[in-house]
Formats: sequence, C-alpha cells, structure tokens
Amino acid sequence: MLGVCYYPEQWPEARWAEDARLMRECGLEIVRIGEFAWSRIEPREGAYDWAWLDRAVDTLAAAGLKLILGTPTATPPAWLTQRHPDVLRVGADGRRWSHGGRRHTCPTSAVSGTYAAYSRQIVGAMSERYGTHPAVVAWQIDNELSNHATGRCYCDQCRAAFQRWCCGRYGSLQHLNEAWGTSFWSQCYSDWNQIPVPSDPVGGGHNPSLQLVYRRFSSDTHVQLVRNQATILRQNSPGRTITTNVAPLDNELDWHAIAAEVDVMSWDNYPHGFEHPADVAFFHDLVRGFKRRSFWVMEQQAGQINWTAYNPPVPPGQVRLWTYQAMAHGAEQVLYFRWRASRYGQEQYHSGLLNHDASFAQGYYEAQQVARELVDQPPIERCPAEVALLISYPDAWATEIEPHHGDFDYWRMARTIYRDFWLRGINVDIIARGDDLHQYRHVIPVAPLLIDADEAEQWRAFVRDGGKLTLTIRSFVKDQDNVWTDQSLPAGLTNLVGGQVVQWYALPPGVTARYEHETSGSITVPIWIEDIQSDHPDTRLQYVARSVPGLSQVTSLRSQAHGPHAGSAEYVGVYPPDPSSGLFSTISFPGTNRPASPIAGTLEQISLMAGELVLNHAAVEQSSSAEEQMLPPFGVSIARHSQSGAHRADHT
Repeated sequence: MLGVCYYPEQWPEARWAEDARLMRECGLEIVRIGEFAWSRIEPREGAYDWAWLDRAVDTLAAAGLKLILGTPTATPPAWLTQRHPDVLRVGADGRRWSHGGRRHTCPTSAVSGTYAAYSRQIVGAMSERYGTHPAVVAWQIDNELSNHATGRCYCDQCRAAFQRWCCGRYGSLQHLNEAWGTSFWSQCYSDWNQIPVPSDPVGGGHNPSLQLVYRRFSSDTHVQLVRNQATILRQNSPGRTITTNVAPLDNELDWHAIAAEVDVMSWDNYPHGFEHPADVAFFHDLVRGFKRRSFWVMEQQAGQINWTAYNPPVPPGQVRLWTYQAMAHGAEQVLYFRWRASRYGQEQYHSGLLNHDASFAQGYYEAQQVARELVDQPPIERCPAEVALLISYPDAWATEIEPHHGDFDYWRMARTIYRDFWLRGINVDIIARGDDLHQYRHVIPVAPLLIDADEAEQWRAFVRDGGKLTLTIRSFVKDQDNVWTDQSLPAGLTNLVGGQVVQWYALPPGVTARYEHETSGSITVPIWIEDIQSDHPDTRLQYVARSVPGLSQVTSLRSQAHGPHAGSAEYVGVYPPDPSSGLFSTISFPGTNRPASPIAGTLEQISLMAGELVLNHAAVEQSSSAEEQMLPPFGVSIARHSQSGAHRADHT
C-alpha cells in the first residue's frame, strides 16, 4: 500500500479537497496526519479546537483515503513550555533547551512528571474523538524518538529517576558498588542520592559502567513512554494498528524493546542520508528484524532532502527504485514524505510529491507509476534468509563508550559485514541477540562485547545441531555492567572456538595487516586484529602482519562440534575487510562468486519467493548475471518463475 505524509494545518482549507483528489489519482491509499499539530488542536490549555481537524479527517476520508493519526507529543505548544519550563530537556553541558524546535522535552517528565500529564490528556482526547472513526486505521506514537541526539536528558528529574531506577536494579549500594567497580578512583557510593548522571565536564571521563547503565535507564524511560501512550490508544481505539517510527542512524534507544510495545515498526527512509545503497537495504532489514515481520516505511524520500551536507538532486527513476527496494525487503506500506514542499519552517528545501507551487514533482509521477504497476503484479515477497546478523544496542553503546580506536564504529562494522552478502545477492536477516536461531544456516553475532551465559549456551546448541557460528572481534569481553571479565576471551566460549584471544591490536591510521584466507586469498585488514592462541588442531585462517611486529600467525580458528548433526564455530579475529573480499559470505557459502556488477556495489539482486528483483542503483546502464537485458539508470526488473520455467515481467 502506498501513501503520503500530509499537513493540512499548513495549507489553506480550500485546498484540502483538491489535495485529496490528487492523492487518489496518484494511486495513494493512506495518509499520515497530526503528529505536529498540538498547538492547532489545543491553542490554549484545555481549549480544544477540533473543528478544523474534523473537517480534514472527513475530507480525506470522503476521497477514500485511510488515515494514520500521529500523537503530537514530539512538539509541545509554546504555552505549555512557557508555563512549565521544567518539562524542557537539559543537555550534557547542563544547559536547559529552549522552545522552538522539536524533541526538546525531558523524557522523565514525559513518563512521570508534568509533561506526562499533558501528554495523557492530548493523547486521550485525540483517541477518544477519532479512535473509532472508520477511516482511522492506525496510530503513530510520537515521532522519531531520540532524533537530534535527544535520547538522554541530564536534568534533576532524570537524576532522581535514575537513582530510583538503580535502586530497583541493584537492590543495595553494596551490590551496585561491586558491579561498577567503584573502588577505582574512589567512586564508592554510600547514599543513592550521591549517584550522578554522566554529564559534562568531569576529569578523565565517567565510569564506563555508569555510562552504560545510564543509557539503559534512558532507553527504558522511552520504552515506558511508548507503553503509556499505547495503553491509552488500545483502550480508546480498539482494533487499530499502533506503530512508532525510527529515524535512520538513531541508535540511542534499544529499538527491540520499543518494538515490543507496538504492533508494527516503522522507519523513515532517506537514502541520500546514507553512503551506499546497501546501507539502505541494511536498515530495511534491521527494522524488519525488530519484530521479525513486515514493517512500514512511514517517510520515504520523494525528492531532494534538506539536512545532509550537500543535498544532491534525485534523478528520474530513483524514487520508484527506492519504493521497490523497500517492498522487496519487507515493507507492506510505503508513505512518501511529504505531499507538498513546505513554504516555511525548517524544511523549506525539502521536496514533496508536489512542488511549492502545487505543480507535480517528479516524485508524484513515479509514485503514480508504482501504484499502477502494483495493480496487476503478484506480491513482492522476499525469500527467507539463511544468514542472520545478531545485533545488540547495549553492545553498540558499550563499544561507543570505549571504542579504543578512533575509527571503530559498531554500526559501520555491522554494515560492512552485511554488504559482503548484499554484493552477492544473499538475503540476510538482522535480529537481536537472544532471538530464536533455528531457521538459519549461518549466524554472525556482531562484536558481542557483553557476556550472556544463556546466549552462550544457545550458540553451543546451535552449533551442535548443525549450525555455522562465526564470532567476530571483541566477543564476550565484559559483563553486563561494562566491567572486564576475569576469564580468557571470548569468555565462556574458548572451548567452542578452540582457542583464546591473547592480545588485540588497534592499528593506527595507515597501518594494515595482511590476512591470508583459504578461499578469498590475501586480504588487507584495517583498524583491529586479534592474536589468538590455539588449543585445537583445526586452525583454519591465518594472516601475515608484516607491518605489525610481534604477532603470531593465527588470528582465526574454526572448531568442529561433536554430535549427530555437528556444525562449526569459527572466530574471525580481524575487523571486517572490504566487502568485495567476500570473507564472510564465503564462510557461509564456500565458492560464492565475486560480484558480477561492472560498477561495484550498484546492482542489488534480491531473491524473491517467485523469482528475483534486480535494482540498478547506478546512473548508467548495466546488466547482471541474472538478467539477459540491460537495465537503464535506476532501472527495476523482476524475473518471475512459472511451472514451465522462468518468465520476465520487466519494469524499467
């Protein structure tokens, strides 16, 4: 289903019916409204103006459009923040934010303070009025939680709430002091009120345990925010889908925990905010993994955006291609952002399906083309993946707190491994550590820094049952409080992989190691390598590090499990190299070919249940091994299978 984001409060009411008509002519079926309209709905405290929104809802519904209503709590009205400045967020520098943007409120206040009371009122009032309207099919809770680096607040409310949260988590100060190792630098606490929030400045940096635990607390606070609103919406609007949307690269919250509170997850897809088309695919698969089901693209880039460094134009065909890419990775709804380019505010250079003067933009024609093509086309359903990347937000936070190398980035590492498979057209799931693994052939936990004994046993069972496990660098190094283990690394898994890490090397800029792989050949390795001592006869991978003296020859191990369906466990002790090397994909599928695309990384091939989708992300014509024809710039082609063989339905 295709749709659009619309802001009736920003346009003359006389225009609404015409907009609704043009939406239907474009083939759009669903519209999101309301997520930034609080000051129009409640211009003064307790004085609601529903008349304009009633007319907007009825006008869109009369055109046959379904509605997603957004709760407007991302942007409180000025009267609220003026009357209650304590609801405003305090940054790590100790300065209270001002009114005028968005996401400027304190999450603790939104859960248990002043802002929570006002949020309950507006969400309750909206859902009571429109909750059973036949055109309203879904609710979006808030908007882009933690966007603009707003996942953490450092005000007095948050500090007090954090201290209470710590008391509930640890039970006693003795337990907390032991867990955090507060004997270091005389940090022992004798009263809960002494526990600080990790704001700036502080000499030498805050305790890594305090920093990680504060991130857990801040994420839990946002989970409670979503839960509180979802409870109201389910009561007042039964049977409607509840979602919330994540902005790309917003990693301050544990989105797996937030996803558990809603019916479906959504994300806002702006490909020009990414370095590579594989990164867009990565985030589609990441969001699908939040609930391990189809997802929604709540905002799909429909033209130029306004917030990157250079904001290039969008060539013809690209909006259509992005739409097919989203659907092939599991999007069941794609809503374009936005309907019409705004004449005012912070997004005046942000394109829409209509231009500022209401003329049709290129995105309108491409959305219309996709809508027409989908009428007679079977569903685009991706084949199940045999490979899974396991990710964890606490692992990412702990790595960010102590990267040990200026270029070590958890999410870049994950995307690099993912792109290895993407280049070869191999479907990959991205799921949470601890999720069920039975459907996969190969599982790769991404830098699983934090030790979990239950997951270690799960991985052993996976290997005993015939699975292939590949552990990466920085595996099982610290406990859940971000304290280094006293066991050999990877802690609790040395018997599984047949050896232990005895040293690690953060390679300075310009220094690399040579890594000799039995199927991928000699590979250049950047950033990080680990020296492994083997106690198992089957040492599979080696490197020669001519520029890094003092290293032994073994950096990766593979051990065979014992059992009726034995699999293997492998430890790869290097930072992921250039994806074109095929290091991880050849571990999964020995003999996998190198990419066939003449322009590296611009041809995406996605295995479907009924064929294959090929997307040309390049601005030039090219072909692939799966296609006998040339694809034009930003072309899309679907090769479908039938009982008598393969036939091709080409959309170019």
